[in-house]
Amino acid sequence: MKVNADFSAPATVKFDESKYIPSPSYGVDRFMLDRIGDEKARATTIVRYRPNSKFPEHTHVGGEEFLVLEGTFHDQFGKFKAGTYVRNPIGSVHEPWVEDDGCTIFVKLLQMADTGEGTAPLHVDTVKQKPKPQENATQSTLPLYSNAVTGEHVEMLWVNANSFVPTNDVKNGEEILIVEGDLHYAGKEYNKRDWLRFPASDKVAPEREALKSGKQGAQLYRKKGHLTLEAMAKEHIKVTDS
Repeated sequence: MKVNADFSAPATVKFDESKYIPSPSYGVDRFMLDRIGDEKARATTIVRYRPNSKFPEHTHVGGEEFLVLEGTFHDQFGKFKAGTYVRNPIGSVHEPWVEDDGCTIFVKLLQMADTGEGTAPLHVDTVKQKPKPQENATQSTLPLYSNAVTGEHVEMLWVNANSFVPTNDVKNGEEILIVEGDLHYAGKEYNKRDWLRFPASDKVAPEREALKSGKQGAQLYRKKGHLTLEAMAKEHIKVTDS
């Protein structure tokens, strides 16, 4: 299976709750954003756990990172409410479940390089650690993760109303999930849980230069630097579509 698998071209997806697909685990549904492979897949997905559902214990052979969008995510390391960024490195193991409130996460699988970071998970509460707005600034940023070997940088970005999304350090690719608010890109409006991906390029495209928030402003999960051929070649697991 291939979904938005051409990383040399821009890709956008408007979230549609009616298009969740059941996973093999009962009570766990998936909305696919990009994907290469079937059940073993290099994938970016919005996953919905129905109340009191669970996922079997598993090892992250290629790593996992996710952002809790709604509800509370539980595993043996704790309980993580909406706004928590979690990074489970290659070789880490967990057995997640949810309780009465259910849970929805934005998750990226099999996209990590083995850079010797160990298996200890990273948890960042972006609600508690949200930076205070600076005077006369049009955005504020909370760094979540960086890796000098792969060039990837993950952050939470808050953009004021009717402001351009900065283009700093996007030449090696950029990926955005709208957590709250709205963005305007190439003549279209994108809203909560919509997703945009921009390829690595020596020159920022005019449409990307013009990317800006609407009257609500926007809170964005943003990942940069991970979409060059060199960065993707470093990924620990190589998945090819059958």
